[in-house]
Amino acid sequence: MPEKTIYLDYASTSPLLEDVKQRVSEMLDVFGNPSSLHRIGMTAEERLSTARTRVLKALGAKAGRLVFTGGGTEANNLAVFGSLALLEGRGRHIVTTAIEHPAVLEPIRALAKRGWDVTYIRPDCNGDIQAHEVLEAIRPDTVFVSMMHVNNETGAILPVVEVAKALTEYPKIRFHVDGTQAFGKIPVRLADTAIDLYTVSAHKIGALKGTGGLYVRQGVKLEPILYGGGQESGTRSGTENVLGADVFGLAAEIAVKRLEAESNALATRQWFVDELERIPGWTVRKPKSPSPYIVNASLKGLRGEVIVHALESQGVYVSSGSACSTAHGKQKRSHVLEAMGLSTEEVDAAVRFSWHPGIDREDLASALTVVREQSSWLRSMVGA
Repeated sequence: MPEKTIYLDYASTSPLLEDVKQRVSEMLDVFGNPSSLHRIGMTAEERLSTARTRVLKALGAKAGRLVFTGGGTEANNLAVFGSLALLEGRGRHIVTTAIEHPAVLEPIRALAKRGWDVTYIRPDCNGDIQAHEVLEAIRPDTVFVSMMHVNNETGAILPVVEVAKALTEYPKIRFHVDGTQAFGKIPVRLADTAIDLYTVSAHKIGALKGTGGLYVRQGVKLEPILYGGGQESGTRSGTENVLGADVFGLAAEIAVKRLEAESNALATRQWFVDELERIPGWTVRKPKSPSPYIVNASLKGLRGEVIVHALESQGVYVSSGSACSTAHGKQKRSHVLEAMGLSTEEVDAAVRFSWHPGIDREDLASALTVVREQSSWLRSMVGA
Protein backbone atom coordinates (compact mmCIF):
# COMPACT_ATOMS: atom_id res chain seq x y z
CA MET A 1 0.00 0.00 0.00
CA PRO A 2 1.21 3.57 -0.72
CA GLU A 3 2.71 5.33 2.29
CA LYS A 4 0.71 8.52 1.70
CA THR A 5 -2.70 9.33 0.27
CA ILE A 6 -2.96 12.47 -1.86
CA TYR A 7 -6.56 13.32 -2.60
CA LEU A 8 -6.95 15.48 -5.73
CA ASP A 9 -10.66 15.05 -6.40
CA TYR A 10 -12.08 18.00 -4.45
CA ALA A 11 -14.29 19.05 -7.36
CA SER A 12 -16.15 15.79 -6.80
CA THR A 13 -16.43 16.06 -3.02
CA SER A 14 -14.30 17.12 -0.08
CA PRO A 15 -13.42 15.43 3.20
CA LEU A 16 -15.06 16.85 6.30
CA LEU A 17 -13.19 19.71 7.91
CA GLU A 18 -11.88 18.92 11.39
CA ASP A 19 -13.97 21.78 12.83
CA VAL A 20 -17.01 20.33 11.10
CA LYS A 21 -16.37 16.88 12.59
CA GLN A 22 -16.27 18.40 16.05
CA ARG A 23 -19.39 20.45 15.39
CA VAL A 24 -21.30 17.40 14.16
CA SER A 25 -20.62 15.70 17.48
CA GLU A 26 -21.80 18.78 19.37
CA MET A 27 -24.93 19.09 17.26
CA LEU A 28 -26.17 15.54 17.78
CA ASP A 29 -28.18 16.64 20.81
CA VAL A 30 -29.86 19.47 18.88
CA PHE A 31 -32.69 17.28 17.66
CA GLY A 32 -35.68 19.60 17.80
CA ASN A 33 -38.00 20.52 14.96
CA PRO A 34 -37.42 24.21 14.11
CA SER A 35 -41.17 24.65 13.64
CA SER A 36 -41.95 23.61 17.23
CA LEU A 37 -42.81 26.42 19.62
CA HIS A 38 -41.15 24.97 22.71
CA ARG A 39 -37.59 25.59 23.87
CA ILE A 40 -36.09 22.54 22.15
CA GLY A 41 -37.62 23.57 18.86
CA MET A 42 -36.57 27.17 19.33
CA THR A 43 -32.98 26.06 19.93
CA ALA A 44 -33.02 24.26 16.59
CA GLU A 45 -34.55 27.32 14.91
CA GLU A 46 -31.80 29.53 16.32
CA ARG A 47 -29.11 27.23 14.90
CA LEU A 48 -30.88 27.20 11.54
CA SER A 49 -31.16 30.98 11.48
CA THR A 50 -27.50 31.42 12.40
CA ALA A 51 -26.45 29.00 9.65
CA ARG A 52 -28.55 30.89 7.11
CA THR A 53 -26.92 34.17 8.11
CA ARG A 54 -23.45 32.64 7.86
CA VAL A 55 -23.96 31.30 4.34
CA LEU A 56 -25.49 34.57 3.14
CA LYS A 57 -22.56 36.48 4.59
CA ALA A 58 -20.12 34.13 2.87
CA LEU A 59 -21.96 34.86 -0.38
CA GLY A 60 -21.54 38.57 0.16
CA ALA A 61 -25.31 39.05 0.09
CA LYS A 62 -26.71 42.06 1.96
CA ALA A 63 -30.31 41.34 1.04
CA GLY A 64 -32.23 38.38 -0.34
CA ARG A 65 -32.75 35.01 1.30
CA LEU A 66 -31.25 31.56 1.38
CA VAL A 67 -33.40 28.47 0.88
CA PHE A 68 -31.79 25.37 2.35
CA THR A 69 -32.18 22.31 0.12
CA GLY A 70 -31.15 18.68 0.04
CA GLY A 71 -28.11 19.50 -2.10
CA GLY A 72 -26.94 21.38 -5.17
CA THR A 73 -29.01 19.27 -7.54
CA GLU A 74 -32.23 20.12 -5.73
CA ALA A 75 -31.26 23.79 -5.60
CA ASN A 76 -30.68 23.82 -9.37
CA ASN A 77 -33.99 22.06 -10.00
CA LEU A 78 -35.75 24.55 -7.75
CA ALA A 79 -34.17 27.43 -9.65
CA VAL A 80 -35.23 26.04 -13.04
CA PHE A 81 -38.69 24.62 -12.37
CA GLY A 82 -39.55 27.10 -9.62
CA SER A 83 -38.80 30.03 -11.91
CA LEU A 84 -40.34 28.83 -15.14
CA ALA A 85 -43.60 27.78 -13.53
CA LEU A 86 -44.16 31.50 -12.92
CA LEU A 87 -42.55 32.90 -16.07
CA GLU A 88 -43.95 30.85 -18.93
CA GLY A 89 -46.75 33.36 -19.51
CA ARG A 90 -44.10 35.90 -20.53
CA GLY A 91 -42.27 33.66 -23.00
CA ARG A 92 -40.97 30.15 -23.52
CA HIS A 93 -37.31 30.56 -24.43
CA ILE A 94 -34.30 29.57 -22.29
CA VAL A 95 -30.63 30.37 -22.80
CA THR A 96 -27.99 28.18 -21.18
CA THR A 97 -24.58 26.75 -22.03
CA ALA A 98 -23.63 23.39 -23.46
CA ILE A 99 -21.21 22.79 -20.56
CA GLU A 100 -23.61 23.01 -17.62
CA HIS A 101 -23.78 20.34 -14.94
CA PRO A 102 -26.46 17.68 -15.55
CA ALA A 103 -28.35 19.11 -12.55
CA VAL A 104 -29.12 22.08 -14.81
CA LEU A 105 -29.09 20.46 -18.25
CA GLU A 106 -31.49 17.65 -17.39
CA PRO A 107 -34.25 19.88 -15.93
CA ILE A 108 -33.95 22.12 -18.99
CA ARG A 109 -34.10 19.12 -21.30
CA ALA A 110 -37.25 18.01 -19.50
CA LEU A 111 -38.77 21.43 -20.21
CA ALA A 112 -37.70 21.20 -23.85
CA LYS A 113 -39.78 18.03 -24.12
CA ARG A 114 -42.73 20.09 -22.87
CA GLY A 115 -42.36 22.62 -25.65
CA TRP A 116 -39.83 25.10 -24.30
CA ASP A 117 -37.29 26.41 -26.80
CA VAL A 118 -33.67 26.23 -25.61
CA THR A 119 -30.51 27.86 -26.98
CA TYR A 120 -27.25 26.23 -25.88
CA ILE A 121 -24.12 28.39 -26.02
CA ARG A 122 -21.08 26.34 -26.99
CA PRO A 123 -17.60 26.99 -25.55
CA ASP A 124 -14.42 27.60 -27.51
CA CYS A 125 -11.64 25.02 -27.64
CA ASN A 126 -10.38 26.14 -24.22
CA GLY A 127 -13.75 25.72 -22.54
CA ASP A 128 -14.51 29.45 -22.32
CA ILE A 129 -17.93 31.03 -22.82
CA GLN A 130 -18.10 34.62 -24.05
CA ALA A 131 -20.60 36.99 -22.44
CA HIS A 132 -21.57 38.52 -25.78
CA GLU A 133 -22.56 35.09 -27.13
CA VAL A 134 -24.98 34.61 -24.25
CA LEU A 135 -26.44 38.07 -24.71
CA GLU A 136 -26.75 37.72 -28.49
CA ALA A 137 -28.94 34.66 -27.92
CA ILE A 138 -31.55 36.76 -26.07
CA ARG A 139 -34.90 36.97 -27.88
CA PRO A 140 -38.14 38.81 -27.14
CA ASP A 141 -39.54 35.58 -25.64
CA THR A 142 -36.48 34.78 -23.48
CA VAL A 143 -37.42 34.50 -19.80
CA PHE A 144 -34.63 32.46 -18.24
CA VAL A 145 -30.84 32.37 -18.50
CA SER A 146 -28.75 29.83 -16.57
CA MET A 147 -24.98 29.43 -16.55
CA MET A 148 -22.45 28.06 -14.11
CA HIS A 149 -19.88 30.23 -12.38
CA VAL A 150 -17.03 27.69 -12.59
CA ASN A 151 -17.10 24.66 -14.85
CA ASN A 152 -16.72 21.48 -12.84
CA GLU A 153 -14.56 19.70 -15.44
CA THR A 154 -12.26 22.35 -16.93
CA GLY A 155 -12.27 24.95 -14.15
CA ALA A 156 -13.20 27.71 -16.62
CA ILE A 157 -14.66 30.75 -14.85
CA LEU A 158 -17.66 31.99 -16.80
CA PRO A 159 -18.49 35.72 -17.12
CA VAL A 160 -21.56 35.63 -14.87
CA VAL A 161 -21.05 39.10 -13.38
CA GLU A 162 -20.82 40.66 -16.84
CA VAL A 163 -23.91 38.79 -18.04
CA ALA A 164 -25.85 39.72 -14.90
CA LYS A 165 -25.08 43.39 -15.43
CA ALA A 166 -26.23 43.30 -19.04
CA LEU A 167 -29.41 41.41 -18.17
CA THR A 168 -30.61 44.31 -16.02
CA GLU A 169 -31.74 45.75 -19.36
CA TYR A 170 -34.14 42.80 -19.67
CA PRO A 171 -36.33 42.96 -16.54
CA LYS A 172 -38.49 39.98 -17.47
CA ILE A 173 -35.48 37.61 -17.63
CA ARG A 174 -34.57 35.55 -14.57
CA PHE A 175 -30.82 34.85 -14.24
CA HIS A 176 -29.63 31.73 -12.42
CA VAL A 177 -26.00 30.86 -11.67
CA ASP A 178 -24.81 27.44 -10.55
CA GLY A 179 -22.09 28.43 -8.09
CA THR A 180 -21.38 24.92 -6.81
CA GLN A 181 -17.72 24.94 -7.91
CA ALA A 182 -17.17 28.63 -7.18
CA PHE A 183 -18.45 29.01 -3.63
CA GLY A 184 -15.54 28.79 -1.21
CA LYS A 185 -13.04 28.59 -4.08
CA ILE A 186 -13.16 32.06 -5.65
CA PRO A 187 -14.48 35.33 -4.19
CA VAL A 188 -18.26 35.69 -4.50
CA ARG A 189 -20.06 38.92 -3.63
CA LEU A 190 -23.69 38.76 -4.69
CA ALA A 191 -24.50 42.21 -3.28
CA ASP A 192 -22.48 43.68 -6.15
CA THR A 193 -24.30 41.75 -8.89
CA ALA A 194 -27.78 41.42 -10.32
CA ILE A 195 -27.79 37.62 -10.11
CA ASP A 196 -31.29 36.44 -9.21
CA LEU A 197 -30.54 32.88 -8.09
CA TYR A 198 -27.28 31.27 -6.99
CA THR A 199 -26.76 27.59 -6.14
CA VAL A 200 -24.35 26.38 -3.46
CA SER A 201 -23.47 22.96 -2.06
CA ALA A 202 -22.13 21.97 1.36
CA HIS A 203 -20.03 18.92 0.56
CA LYS A 204 -17.80 20.84 -1.86
CA ILE A 205 -16.40 22.92 1.03
CA GLY A 206 -15.90 20.34 3.76
CA ALA A 207 -19.42 20.02 5.17
CA LEU A 208 -21.98 17.23 4.93
CA LYS A 209 -23.46 15.73 1.79
CA GLY A 210 -27.20 16.13 1.41
CA THR A 211 -27.19 19.85 2.16
CA GLY A 212 -27.31 22.70 -0.32
CA GLY A 213 -28.80 26.10 -0.74
CA LEU A 214 -30.33 28.49 -3.24
CA TYR A 215 -29.77 32.21 -2.82
CA VAL A 216 -32.86 34.14 -3.93
CA ARG A 217 -32.47 37.84 -4.64
CA GLN A 218 -34.87 40.18 -2.87
CA GLY A 219 -38.15 40.44 -4.74
CA VAL A 220 -37.67 37.22 -6.74
CA LYS A 221 -40.47 34.69 -6.38
CA LEU A 222 -40.34 30.93 -6.87
CA GLU A 223 -42.98 28.27 -7.23
CA PRO A 224 -42.20 25.36 -4.86
CA ILE A 225 -41.30 22.01 -6.36
CA LEU A 226 -41.89 20.24 -3.04
CA TYR A 227 -45.21 20.74 -1.27
CA GLY A 228 -46.01 20.07 2.35
CA GLY A 229 -45.67 22.02 5.55
CA GLY A 230 -44.42 25.21 3.94
CA GLN A 231 -40.97 25.35 5.53
CA GLU A 232 -38.26 27.67 4.20
CA SER A 233 -40.77 30.54 3.89
CA GLY A 234 -43.04 28.34 1.82
CA THR A 235 -40.41 27.61 -0.83
CA ARG A 236 -39.14 24.20 0.25
CA SER A 237 -41.36 21.99 2.39
CA GLY A 238 -39.92 19.34 4.67
CA THR A 239 -38.53 19.39 8.19
CA GLU A 240 -35.23 21.23 7.94
CA ASN A 241 -31.90 19.43 8.23
CA VAL A 242 -30.61 21.52 11.13
CA LEU A 243 -27.38 19.53 11.51
CA GLY A 244 -26.54 19.83 7.82
CA ALA A 245 -27.37 23.52 7.72
CA ASP A 246 -25.43 24.31 10.88
CA VAL A 247 -22.18 22.73 9.74
CA PHE A 248 -22.68 24.19 6.26
CA GLY A 249 -22.73 27.63 7.84
CA LEU A 250 -19.57 26.84 9.78
CA ALA A 251 -17.78 25.49 6.69
CA ALA A 252 -18.84 28.53 4.67
CA GLU A 253 -17.33 30.84 7.28
CA ILE A 254 -14.09 28.85 7.31
CA ALA A 255 -13.97 28.81 3.49
CA VAL A 256 -14.14 32.60 3.29
CA LYS A 257 -11.34 33.00 5.86
CA ARG A 258 -9.22 30.46 4.01
CA LEU A 259 -9.75 32.29 0.73
CA GLU A 260 -8.80 35.61 2.29
CA ALA A 261 -5.56 34.05 3.50
CA GLU A 262 -4.78 32.52 0.09
CA SER A 263 -2.29 34.59 -1.88
CA ASN A 264 -0.65 32.37 -4.50
CA ALA A 265 -3.36 29.96 -5.65
CA LEU A 266 -3.12 30.83 -9.35
CA ALA A 267 0.66 30.69 -9.25
CA THR A 268 0.48 27.23 -7.71
CA ARG A 269 -1.93 26.11 -10.43
CA GLN A 270 0.33 27.48 -13.17
CA TRP A 271 3.31 25.73 -11.64
CA PHE A 272 1.35 22.46 -11.59
CA VAL A 273 0.30 22.92 -15.23
CA ASP A 274 3.88 23.69 -16.30
CA GLU A 275 5.21 20.61 -14.52
CA LEU A 276 2.47 18.38 -15.93
CA GLU A 277 3.17 19.57 -19.47
CA ARG A 278 6.82 18.60 -19.06
CA ILE A 279 5.75 14.98 -18.69
CA PRO A 280 5.69 13.38 -22.17
CA GLY A 281 2.23 12.79 -23.59
CA TRP A 282 0.20 15.22 -21.47
CA THR A 283 -1.98 17.98 -22.91
CA VAL A 284 -3.63 20.50 -20.57
CA ARG A 285 -6.84 22.47 -21.09
CA LYS A 286 -6.20 26.21 -20.66
CA PRO A 287 -9.24 28.38 -19.99
CA LYS A 288 -8.61 32.11 -20.17
CA SER A 289 -9.80 32.60 -16.59
CA PRO A 290 -9.30 29.33 -14.70
CA SER A 291 -10.27 28.32 -11.22
CA PRO A 292 -7.08 28.03 -9.17
CA TYR A 293 -8.09 24.55 -8.07
CA ILE A 294 -9.05 22.56 -11.19
CA VAL A 295 -6.82 21.24 -13.98
CA ASN A 296 -8.14 19.09 -16.83
CA ALA A 297 -5.64 17.19 -18.97
CA SER A 298 -5.28 14.20 -21.26
CA LEU A 299 -2.54 11.59 -21.58
CA LYS A 300 -2.39 10.65 -25.24
CA GLY A 301 -3.09 7.04 -26.08
CA LEU A 302 -4.64 6.12 -22.70
CA ARG A 303 -8.15 6.04 -21.31
CA GLY A 304 -9.03 8.23 -18.36
CA GLU A 305 -10.20 5.42 -16.13
CA VAL A 306 -6.94 3.52 -16.71
CA ILE A 307 -4.97 6.58 -15.62
CA VAL A 308 -7.22 7.04 -12.57
CA HIS A 309 -6.61 3.49 -11.37
CA ALA A 310 -2.88 3.62 -12.09
CA LEU A 311 -2.52 6.74 -9.96
CA GLU A 312 -4.79 5.32 -7.27
CA SER A 313 -2.49 2.31 -6.95
CA GLN A 314 0.20 4.73 -5.81
CA GLY A 315 -2.02 6.73 -3.46
CA VAL A 316 -3.00 9.63 -5.75
CA TYR A 317 -6.75 10.11 -6.25
CA VAL A 318 -8.05 12.00 -9.30
CA SER A 319 -11.12 11.59 -11.50
CA SER A 320 -11.92 10.99 -15.14
CA GLY A 321 -14.35 13.77 -15.99
CA SER A 322 -17.23 14.61 -13.68
CA ALA A 323 -18.01 12.13 -10.92
CA CYS A 324 -21.70 12.50 -11.79
CA SER A 325 -21.00 11.27 -15.33
CA THR A 326 -19.41 8.05 -14.07
CA ALA A 327 -22.01 7.13 -11.48
CA HIS A 328 -23.30 3.59 -11.07
CA GLY A 329 -20.55 2.17 -13.26
CA LYS A 330 -21.93 3.77 -16.44
CA GLN A 331 -19.05 5.70 -17.96
CA LYS A 332 -20.32 8.55 -20.12
CA ARG A 333 -18.19 10.56 -22.48
CA SER A 334 -17.78 14.13 -21.23
CA HIS A 335 -20.35 16.43 -22.82
CA VAL A 336 -18.17 19.37 -21.74
CA LEU A 337 -15.06 18.24 -23.61
CA GLU A 338 -17.11 17.17 -26.61
CA ALA A 339 -18.73 20.61 -26.74
CA MET A 340 -15.21 22.09 -26.81
CA GLY A 341 -14.53 20.16 -30.02
CA LEU A 342 -11.95 17.76 -28.61
CA SER A 343 -11.31 14.52 -30.45
CA THR A 344 -12.75 11.28 -29.11
CA GLU A 345 -9.23 10.17 -28.16
CA GLU A 346 -8.63 13.38 -26.17
CA VAL A 347 -11.99 13.13 -24.43
CA ASP A 348 -11.49 9.49 -23.47
CA ALA A 349 -7.99 10.20 -22.14
CA ALA A 350 -9.02 13.13 -19.94
CA VAL A 351 -8.56 13.26 -16.19
CA ARG A 352 -9.26 16.04 -13.70
CA PHE A 353 -6.95 17.12 -10.89
CA SER A 354 -8.69 19.26 -8.26
CA TRP A 355 -7.61 20.45 -4.83
CA HIS A 356 -8.52 22.82 -2.02
CA PRO A 357 -7.41 26.33 -1.06
CA GLY A 358 -4.23 26.20 0.99
CA ILE A 359 -3.01 22.85 -0.30
CA ASP A 360 0.61 22.04 0.50
CA ARG A 361 2.64 22.39 -2.73
CA GLU A 362 4.75 19.48 -1.54
CA ASP A 363 1.68 17.25 -1.89
CA LEU A 364 1.22 18.42 -5.46
CA ALA A 365 4.91 17.82 -6.14
CA SER A 366 4.58 14.28 -4.74
CA ALA A 367 1.53 13.70 -6.90
CA LEU A 368 3.41 14.88 -9.99
CA THR A 369 6.19 12.41 -9.22
CA VAL A 370 3.61 9.61 -9.24
CA VAL A 371 2.04 10.96 -12.43
CA ARG A 372 5.46 11.02 -14.09
CA GLU A 373 6.28 7.46 -13.08
CA GLN A 374 2.89 5.99 -13.92
CA SER A 375 2.64 7.88 -17.21
CA SER A 376 5.95 6.44 -18.36
CA TRP A 377 4.88 2.94 -17.37
CA LEU A 378 1.44 3.22 -18.98
CA ARG A 379 2.79 4.63 -22.24
CA SER A 380 5.38 1.85 -22.44
CA MET A 381 2.57 -0.69 -22.03
CA VAL A 382 0.67 0.69 -25.05
CA GLY A 383 3.79 1.45 -27.08
CA ALA A 384 3.29 5.19 -27.02
